[in-house]
Amino acid sequence: MNPTPDSSVSHSDLQHPGRAAASTIPQKRSIAYLEQLIEDSRELHAQRTRKSQRHFYRETAGSTLNIPQLGSSQVASQNDTGEASWFQVEDVSILPIYTSEAACTAFATQLCQCLEKPGSPKPHISRWNFIDESILNHSLNADINWPSLVSAKLLVKTALGHINPGFHLALKKDTIDVLSSVYQNQSFNDPVLKCKYFALFAIGQVYSTQHDLTNASTIAGTTYFAQSLNLLQVIPERPSMTHIESLLLLAYFCQFLNRFHSAYLLIGNALRVGLIAGLNYNIPQSHRISAKDREHRVRIWWSIYVFDRFWGSKSGFPVQIHDDDIHVDLPSVVVPESDNDQFPDGAYQIATIELARITGNTTKGIYGRARSNESFLQREQKLLTQLKMWEESLPEHLKLHLGTANPKHVVLMHLQFSFIVILALRPVLLKLLSSHVKKRPLGFSDDVTSILLTLGEACIHAARHSLKLCQDEWTSGSLAVFGYAFPAFIFSSILVLTISSHLSIGSPSDTTSVETAMEMLRILKSSNNLAAKDLYEQLQSVQQCVEHHHHLCSTANAQKPASDRPESIPREWDLPRLEQPTDGLPPTFPPLSGFSDMDLSTGMALQSSLMEEFLTQPVSNLDSTNLAELPIDFDVSCLWSGNTSIPE
Repeated sequence: MNPTPDSSVSHSDLQHPGRAAASTIPQKRSIAYLEQLIEDSRELHAQRTRKSQRHFYRETAGSTLNIPQLGSSQVASQNDTGEASWFQVEDVSILPIYTSEAACTAFATQLCQCLEKPGSPKPHISRWNFIDESILNHSLNADINWPSLVSAKLLVKTALGHINPGFHLALKKDTIDVLSSVYQNQSFNDPVLKCKYFALFAIGQVYSTQHDLTNASTIAGTTYFAQSLNLLQVIPERPSMTHIESLLLLAYFCQFLNRFHSAYLLIGNALRVGLIAGLNYNIPQSHRISAKDREHRVRIWWSIYVFDRFWGSKSGFPVQIHDDDIHVDLPSVVVPESDNDQFPDGAYQIATIELARITGNTTKGIYGRARSNESFLQREQKLLTQLKMWEESLPEHLKLHLGTANPKHVVLMHLQFSFIVILALRPVLLKLLSSHVKKRPLGFSDDVTSILLTLGEACIHAARHSLKLCQDEWTSGSLAVFGYAFPAFIFSSILVLTISSHLSIGSPSDTTSVETAMEMLRILKSSNNLAAKDLYEQLQSVQQCVEHHHHLCSTANAQKPASDRPESIPREWDLPRLEQPTDGLPPTFPPLSGFSDMDLSTGMALQSSLMEEFLTQPVSNLDSTNLAELPIDFDVSCLWSGNTSIPE
């Protein structure tokens, strides 16, 4: 039996198959066009759905503080030790996202929870301001080619100029030389080279292109980034150093898109490819490899290590490789004169590596879930001793100098130092807040010791120093508009000084410091810094909690008999009110916290006499003297381990 012909095909077409095939081509094109329209419609609907969800959850988070308790399946999952993990669940159809208590945003939520009444916990605010996959997929369809050689060199030199000497992600001179050979040999279709140079073009664009504030959905360099990322779909069985460099360059660019989950994955991929290549080992001398390539291997590995620790500290993720698995030498301080234009300062690299090591120790020792044989104070003593030794061992050219402009990469390193001090000590500050709230307005409850007050003071000093450095960078025009580092440093310091402004160990002038920092963060937000947008919204939520707490305290005081009321209720816990956005930058900023430049140094937080006494105490004395003074639930109430409610 002959098959029934399609009704759209004529009898003459059946007699002439070639004609029939030709006649169906327009039909196939029409079908393909309709399918494309349907796909575009679905994508548009998905984008609108995501936007409506974002609006709903922002309104939910900001409209009221009396939010009903969510079910345990929505808020937390309990592990065997009774500690809860935080998960962001906005939609049951979406995979929950874990939020570590080491993240700064989690600390902001904990601060709000501490001020809330029991039974009405403050939910964690989700991160919405990032470039999502739909925009990246759209960028793949853009018609983008290699720029002219002159433009390409400018972009690459701009990118490497901002990356170095902070990080070593490529050989500087060789990268420029290979770029010239690409244009000379017309090697534009080499996927390995295209991936690396498009990533460099993306970084160069974001640092050199003025952003269009009328279009907040794009960031300069995104198209090059998307094209470069798309070239990584095929994982090489025999990876090259260029492939590892590309992974690190793409991870570096993710900060501008506020995609730190993607950055964490890219860093993890680079780390595992590095393990395949044995970068964590010294290559034997018997292998004929030049001194330049040998040093390049070493520095690329340690750049992976630093990225892993620093990104993990900002987002709360655990380290992806332990120090025991690393057996490679540190970078060379002195390199051959012929290679000076290939590598950044070796001493700076070594100092950064050691700081990254302490960062990993902090996230593990203070926020890790593993049971420790050391008490909380013993762990604090060990970490602070490491930080003090790091600061004292810095070579002279890597220290901060008063009265002169310090290099940007040196300032960033010292900001990271202050951030680690804050990261290590802010659980103590949260404990002081909790004790103060319980006994307000008379002071702290009886479980606060002099050691806790000393640690709290060190945390406050570190925050003041951090904001002072950020303000200096701002007024000198050196603070980067885009990126995650400066907004994160500003945000973490604001949270600390928000607490300190009304503690006996704080200063009323800390409020002025917070106002200054808030203005810097607001301007970064207005400049479409996506990380700053998220963090600014977090601070708005903190302000609501502060004002609500003050209202509750004032109401409770008004209900007391007149004889029991204090003479006045200070507006404690007041976060400076966020003003409506204004155009332009104020001509000058007020001084920070009443401290002069001579009072602020990187190691100042660890130099008080009481701190010296704490750091030099034998471990046995520390245990017998102080553990009895701490409440039994100190670690739980202070660190919370991800709990979403405050213990009584």
